[in-house]
Amino acid sequence: MNFQKIIFRNHLKTSAVLVTYIVIFIFIGLLVDIIRINAPSFFEALIKLITFQIFPLATLCMLGVAVLIICFSVINFKQIILSGSEYKLLDPSKVMNQTERRIYGILEDLIKESDTLFVPKLYIIDAPYINAFASGWNENNSLIALTSSLIKRLEYEEIKAVMAHELSHIRHGDIRLTMCVGILSNIMLLVTNSIVWIFLGSNHQKGANTARTILLILQFILPIFTFFLQMYLSRSREYMADSGAAYIMNDSRPMIRALQKISADYNSTDYSQVDTNPTRKAAYIFDASETFSTHPSTQNRIKSLLGR
Repeated sequence: MNFQKIIFRNHLKTSAVLVTYIVIFIFIGLLVDIIRINAPSFFEALIKLITFQIFPLATLCMLGVAVLIICFSVINFKQIILSGSEYKLLDPSKVMNQTERRIYGILEDLIKESDTLFVPKLYIIDAPYINAFASGWNENNSLIALTSSLIKRLEYEEIKAVMAHELSHIRHGDIRLTMCVGILSNIMLLVTNSIVWIFLGSNHQKGANTARTILLILQFILPIFTFFLQMYLSRSREYMADSGAAYIMNDSRPMIRALQKISADYNSTDYSQVDTNPTRKAAYIFDASETFSTHPSTQNRIKSLLGR
């Protein structure tokens, strides 16, 4: 398997998705501008706005919103993704207990064994469910988080496999997608819904009414589009991270055992009311909902690890 080629393709996918969301924001802005100027002709107004014959005020505002959301996500992603739970940063320069030293030692071993040139921040989240995630814009500000239940209930090699999985997400450069897309899509849908209500009246010229109708249609199309896009990319990235963990450890069995234990934990207990932070769902190593899930099924992930 040519990992470098796959990683390069993964970078392109991630960039393409982020650009797609920015383009959608711009398109929504153009629709608002067409309604704002009460255009008699939809296509004529669209061309004039794109060529700046008419100043695209709303379009530029929407572009600015998209850029600001991305910047906000980059600057505040730790607070966003860690919020809703008690958590602790494991800092080797400070006093750590025996368990914390053991967990941080696993990370140090993985860094050496994988010849990784960066060290992500390592957090422990106080939570009753077994799960983990990685986040960040790039490797330089990345983090890995493990739940306290995962540390208590998995064996040493299984914890190491989970951490290798999350380290692989960072090494593959796909963490920025799970960090940004959820925020972008939610705000985009909120903006679209708000705009539709603001321009609900029908006393507009033909072009403006066409733009308003497209906005109404987007209310139904965009949620489906964003969901399936996230689902497709998340599933492909999970397979890659599973393979990355097996590659780093030179053994797929610890990753398989970890997936089996995590899956069994979620099958026996409903944690939907416990974890209140939706921004972590796509980033987790495991998602409990098999149908319409952002993650592939445990069975398919194990088959992939076994080379079937």
